[in-house]
Amino acid sequence: MIFSRILTLGLCFLLLPSLRAELLVSEVMPGTEHGYLDENGVRSDWIELYNAGDSEIELGLFCLTDDPESLTKWQLPEARLKPGQFLVVFASGQDRRNARFPHANFKLKSEGEYLALVLMEEQKITQEFSPSLPSVGKGQSCGYLFEGERLVGDQLTIFSRATPGAINDAPSVRPRVKDTKFSVDRGFYQKPFKVEVRSATEGAEIRYTLDGSPPSPQEGRIYEAPIVIDSTSILRVMAWKENHLSTDIDTASYIFPSQVMKQSARPDGWPTHYEAKVNPFFARIAGKDSIDEEGVIVKYAMASPETLDAQPEELESALLALPSISIVTDKRHFFDSRTGIHVKPEGRGRKWERPVSVELIDPQGREPGFQIDAGIRVRGGHSRSAACQKHGYRLYFRKDYGAGELDYPLFGDEGVRRFDDIDLRTAQNYSYHYSDSTHHTLVRDVFSRDCQRDLGQPYTRSRYYHLYLNGLYWGIYQTQEHAEASYGARYFGGEDEEFDVLKAKPSSDGRATDGKDQGWRQLWTIANAMAREESQTGKLHLLRRLQGLNENGVSDPLLPSYLNVDNLIDYMLVIFLTGNFDGPVTQFAGNFATNNWFSIWRRNGREGFHFFCHDSEHSLAAEPGTVEINRVGPFLAGTSYDQFNPQWLHQQLTSVEWYCARFRARAEEVLSVGGILSRSANLARMRHRAQEVGRAMLAECARWGWRAEQPVKTKQNWAEAITWLEQVLEKRAELVPKQLATAMRFPQGVPARELVEAPLFNPVRAPRLIRREKGGTFAAESGVVYFRMDGLDPMEGEGVRAGSLMARADTLVSKILVGEDSPVRIDIPREGLLGEEWTRPGFEDLAWREGKGGIGYDQREDYRELIGVDVEEDLFGKGTTVLARYSFDLLEAPAGDLLTLRLKVEDGFVAHLNGVEVGRENVSGPSKWNGKALSRPDDVAVRWLTLDITKHMTLLRRGKNVLAIRVVNERERSSDLLLLPELSLGNEVLGTVIKLEGSDRIKARILSENQWGTLLDRELDSSQQVRPVGKGDLLISEVMYHPREPDESARARGLTQKSDFEFLELLNVASDAVDLTGMYCREGIYFFLASSRIVDPGKRVVIARNMNGMSHRYPQCAVMTTYQGNLGNGRESIVIRAANGEEIASVTYDDEDPWPSSADGKGYSLVLTSSSPEGEPSDPERWKASDREGGSPGQP
Repeated sequence: MIFSRILTLGLCFLLLPSLRAELLVSEVMPGTEHGYLDENGVRSDWIELYNAGDSEIELGLFCLTDDPESLTKWQLPEARLKPGQFLVVFASGQDRRNARFPHANFKLKSEGEYLALVLMEEQKITQEFSPSLPSVGKGQSCGYLFEGERLVGDQLTIFSRATPGAINDAPSVRPRVKDTKFSVDRGFYQKPFKVEVRSATEGAEIRYTLDGSPPSPQEGRIYEAPIVIDSTSILRVMAWKENHLSTDIDTASYIFPSQVMKQSARPDGWPTHYEAKVNPFFARIAGKDSIDEEGVIVKYAMASPETLDAQPEELESALLALPSISIVTDKRHFFDSRTGIHVKPEGRGRKWERPVSVELIDPQGREPGFQIDAGIRVRGGHSRSAACQKHGYRLYFRKDYGAGELDYPLFGDEGVRRFDDIDLRTAQNYSYHYSDSTHHTLVRDVFSRDCQRDLGQPYTRSRYYHLYLNGLYWGIYQTQEHAEASYGARYFGGEDEEFDVLKAKPSSDGRATDGKDQGWRQLWTIANAMAREESQTGKLHLLRRLQGLNENGVSDPLLPSYLNVDNLIDYMLVIFLTGNFDGPVTQFAGNFATNNWFSIWRRNGREGFHFFCHDSEHSLAAEPGTVEINRVGPFLAGTSYDQFNPQWLHQQLTSVEWYCARFRARAEEVLSVGGILSRSANLARMRHRAQEVGRAMLAECARWGWRAEQPVKTKQNWAEAITWLEQVLEKRAELVPKQLATAMRFPQGVPARELVEAPLFNPVRAPRLIRREKGGTFAAESGVVYFRMDGLDPMEGEGVRAGSLMARADTLVSKILVGEDSPVRIDIPREGLLGEEWTRPGFEDLAWREGKGGIGYDQREDYRELIGVDVEEDLFGKGTTVLARYSFDLLEAPAGDLLTLRLKVEDGFVAHLNGVEVGRENVSGPSKWNGKALSRPDDVAVRWLTLDITKHMTLLRRGKNVLAIRVVNERERSSDLLLLPELSLGNEVLGTVIKLEGSDRIKARILSENQWGTLLDRELDSSQQVRPVGKGDLLISEVMYHPREPDESARARGLTQKSDFEFLELLNVASDAVDLTGMYCREGIYFFLASSRIVDPGKRVVIARNMNGMSHRYPQCAVMTTYQGNLGNGRESIVIRAANGEEIASVTYDDEDPWPSSADGKGYSLVLTSSSPEGEPSDPERWKASDREGGSPGQP
């Protein structure tokens, strides 16, 4: 046996003086790539035990552990080991105490980790490798030397050839040459420099190459003097010496952006063509300059800045705007005529994996970057055509190449930091390089996955990068996590072997890519049986079975959990919103086949199958004519098992009224104003990605935005595509609720020619509970309220649960003082301050323009039906302000319970009643003719903004009254303006009064025209009066924006990110209890509070990033709801709004002086020093660091 080196390491190796009757760890091999084959033919890590004594040993008395805090982690099997015998224990994580083939419940790391042998009863360590075993290389093991059958010495040896279950005979010694070191690190440079290379091993010869090929003792130049680097270069270096093990190859990419801009069309040593069979259809799409009589033309050139309508410094800036990934390999691995993966992109599997060096280089220095050796394959389906010059890739991190995994926070605090593989994806169908598409945006696919993120669902993360291949610029790519078993283990917990992963495939859909498909088949079988079941009770029982629940809805550990209802609903809402017509059902196959989805299931978990948006290029009207596409279905793909997919599952579930009600409630929550999938949230989400990639888009245009006989694509073309995408999102936000409201389904879930209605969007919201002196009443828009006080939902199936109570809701008899058709006089001021004389009843307005209805204009026609007085000609480009006076007469002194002002308005307004200001929104400062307002989104503007101005009722008088409103635009050339007010005086007629005793919990729903509304679920204190939350009621009182790192106990629970412990605390500073129903935030972070929550005066509520993180670090803290996104670790603005859009709490904090520095990653939170609502909430003088580490969420 040959070993690479003998280590006299600083290990605490405990070995008893006598070797008699001693059980010892004699050899260890971490790393499954070269592991020992177990009984199933699977390679595994292993630990070799040896009886070095002279009598039998009872193995069951001992334990093995890789955790010093858990000494009895895995007990050896009940068996006896004779003197001189070996036992190989597989460190597979599978926990099998089989005497012949034992498997420990942990795995080993090739880079070294703790290992100990322990006497179980005494918890006494008999042998310990601390702090860790040594790091070993590919195929290597570590252990102790034998002379004959006798163990000698206590020095650990690294063996280049393992001998599991056999004597470790004495090897000859071959030390390793010390690693090479470069004097200049990889990166981006502007001027020439020299690189010195050194190895600490005396007499070692250093070889290097500059063309990407691997150096060896026989290949490459001999290093004799510092290497001059005066252009983009790839330096690869190794060192060797006789009777020594050679170093690995070290790689450094030196990139000169000024030269990248001038990248040649014929770089030296690179092929100009390659032979390939190209489908004529794909060839036509790729264009004339992609294929000629010699074969496929390889494109390398960059368009000049002049042809891109840009300056050279703009293109150079674009190349530096993103971090870069440099792929380095021998060119033949890509372009060999028989084995090159670029020449043969259709090749799949390990056979078509090639070795590469991977470097991440950030020219801005914002992240440290890395270098790792890996394997690379072409990934994708349609994009594998040889006509596509810019393929997608997948990187594999295996012990064959070096490190067994990538250990780097690719996605910052957003995800895990260990990866077995990672995708490098790029747009294909709607791209510059393939189809010369004008819809190329690089944001469509990731938008769907970002939607899943914001909905609180598992998703695959992405970041943008420039990609270089052996120093040649190859365009913009995205990293993307791969939905696979290792993803499941890292995010859901457990081991890779516990997960089944399924994906759509063109020919054998539903086949598992990891694990097996028995669970998937069972899901399909039960879902179909449930759809055919005639009774709703029977359907509900089967649906519960899919969820791992018994017939009473209680979790049953003996029943597998196949279905995650909420994950499926959110997944389908993203598909419907984006109009994805190529997944999970593809329109390209007439909607009879499935495509583009992944699902992950932990067999012994309770999570059910999770579905992942994947390859969503065919969405958001990428194809002309698909803006209004309806993907709600139902479709026939899925009638057979081989085409089973998440949409077919959803369609079967729509035969269950319980599921429909849950879907409606979620759709109402996320699609409505302030919801996670609302128009404004979608635009913000898309614009965030567009801003990320937009800085670098000029480089993509230069690399791929040109082809023969076509205009060069410029950044302006991309910006126009983004503008189009904004219009699509606005249109789909309007369309999708209508599509869901008119949805259809197969009768009983079985395909039939005649469809039946299955509305999946319901405008009926939850009732509101109003506290009264002797109890409470319900406020509801329509219908009848059913409620219960026992914690059960009044809805059961499609009917009313037995024993539920019915209540008549409050009604309001209102008199409209100013309505939609009331006469109005308007004026458009041209200069000066406006004063307030014009707001008073005695002001003379006969010279003002007269009209009826809403005031404004709209160049996109969203508001046309609301506008009676069009002011575009007089206002657009000439001013921002319109003054409006609505006069009305009262015959007698007013009497009423409620005075309400409702408005549909864009952008801002100030309202006066008889000369006194009664409300404003988005307008501040003096009243000027050309003042500016904050922007108000279109989807918010068309919804009523309701102001309770009852406290101003005394302003009304007998005779003439005037409602005067100043409406203000955000800018002179804004595309629209709207003002439509309604002033009403109401008298309330109480409904059924519910008696409230002590602290009750009430659940209630509205039943309106046979449709159930969403659920009111509230715990009550009958002694407290309640009103809807309003401006000035809440303060953001504590912010944990940059928590400390998770400790080991947190990491063991899968809480690996600092952001898992973020939170906000809100304090009720009002004198009344306030109802937070409908409260939302879409600025800074995203959340929407659909269910009712009452906060008593002086009480605090907590909103957190991760519920599990809060329960771990703050076990006594009750979390009201969670938010999506992350709090910024630097300057961040948070604005929280009531259901009507009114701002109720806000803060802008920072990590710069004078803000407390100890709140910036050092474990402390920001705490408001005073609960007074007076003062500026963003004044740093009002904030301090928390008194104790971790803060005090939910406590004073």
